[in-house]
Amino acid sequence: MSFITNFAILNIKTRYKSTYLGLLWTALEPLLYFTVLYIVFSTIRVRGEDFAIYLITGVMLYHIFSRGTAGGLISLTSNSGIIKSVRVDKKFFPLTSTAATIILAGVDIMVFILLMPIFQFTPSWTIILLPIPLILLFVLIQGISYFLSVVNVFVRDIQYIWIIFTHALLFVSPVFWNLSDIKGGPLLAIHKINPLGQLIELSHKIVIDKTIPPINEWLYTTGIIVAVFILGYFVFQALKNKVTEEL
Repeated sequence: MSFITNFAILNIKTRYKSTYLGLLWTALEPLLYFTVLYIVFSTIRVRGEDFAIYLITGVMLYHIFSRGTAGGLISLTSNSGIIKSVRVDKKFFPLTSTAATIILAGVDIMVFILLMPIFQFTPSWTIILLPIPLILLFVLIQGISYFLSVVNVFVRDIQYIWIIFTHALLFVSPVFWNLSDIKGGPLLAIHKINPLGQLIELSHKIVIDKTIPPINEWLYTTGIIVAVFILGYFVFQALKNKVTEEL
């Protein structure tokens, strides 16, 4: 475990070594997302007084997901030299990527906490349940990283497809719109099969509504995430032995 942690820290240093602001980008990215969306959507439509916290909750989860899966996607190809020269279980690399995501998520959570007093938001005791959606989010990221990392070795186009997909996911997930405003149509249908959207909705209920989501919502979301994880793991296992020769 310590080896994975050390490699994850090295992964973070490598990721930001060519930038002037370095690790500061980890905090600036979600803040920039939040600022743009807040200006646009608080202007277009009158929202509740807690709209800022509603928005940053969704932005935080989306940003962690986006960054985590992007890192997982290239976790094998970016370490091709090590994979070719050292005998190591290939699961190590997507695991390391997710470990780096967990470490960096601490910055996102810090930004989230610091914005609460700025917008005069007082959380309820239910906020202690927020780590549960976050843990489920990391499981989701790990499952998708298994799938994307191994598929990317054989089909490099997946990188561009995934960029488009994650950008679209921002708008089909309840980041800046409320699920109660949707009465039907494709957006609601997409939400039912969107695990990220489900996690954001659970987090909104915990943070904004200050309630405990019903057990059936927890089970439904967990079921989808476990299914994604299992699928990603089995695809990885099926293809991992061909990775070295393909790289």
